Amino acid sequence: MSGYSPVPPPEPEARQDDYITNRPWGSWHGHSRDAPREYPYIEHNAQLGGWWQGPVRLRNFKPNLYFTRPHDGKRTGGFGRLKDALTGEGPDVFVTISGDKRTLMRDRPQKWQWSEWALTREEQDEGIEFDKDLRYQDLEPIIETPWAQRSGWRKYNFRTRKFEHPRWSWWTDPDRVWRDAMWAPGTKRRDMRPLNKRDIYGQWESQVPWQAGFWSGGRPRI
Repeated sequence: MSGYSPVPPPEPEARQDDYITNRPWGSWHGHSRDAPREYPYIEHNAQLGGWWQGPVRLRNFKPNLYFTRPHDGKRTGGFGRLKDALTGEGPDVFVTISGDKRTLMRDRPQKWQWSEWALTREEQDEGIEFDKDLRYQDLEPIIETPWAQRSGWRKYNFRTRKFEHPRWSWWTDPDRVWRDAMWAPGTKRRDMRPLNKRDIYGQWESQVPWQAGFWSGGRPRI
């Protein structure tokens, strides 16, 4: 599709701090703490098993369950979600397991999880090394429920806004499927030219010229 330019790969948040503070050889840790420290978050540890709050394992702990329906950025708001439900477009409904209300937004499935595309090896390595908020449970895959009646082999196509089985044509014509897409505010459903899109090989392309900044079109959110 013409009008798009390649985008450099995104860099982790810690490295952006280095650029802002002009300290390329050391991370910026912010100001010293001037308030009481919070209790540790209640998190699930897949390696040790069970729910933990800091170094303490919480036995007989029951987490809360929430129904979550992510959005891909094309149709937003309550009316847009209703349209997706009636037309069968957009992401599925997921059950979020959360042990702490403070981390509820983070506990919801991330885009790379609910779209079934997963992280590339480079993205996963950068997250482990640089993400200051990374948790073990953030790397856990989504568990398929038997009543969902959907095969885990399907992947979300941001172009058609549906889950589809991979086909050979996706690799011969990379523009037939988008692994991710970022739309301008107020975009209509018939608009098929997003500001940024990502092909099947993981390459970001943007309509915004590279002269607009270091990350063309803004740093992609993983």
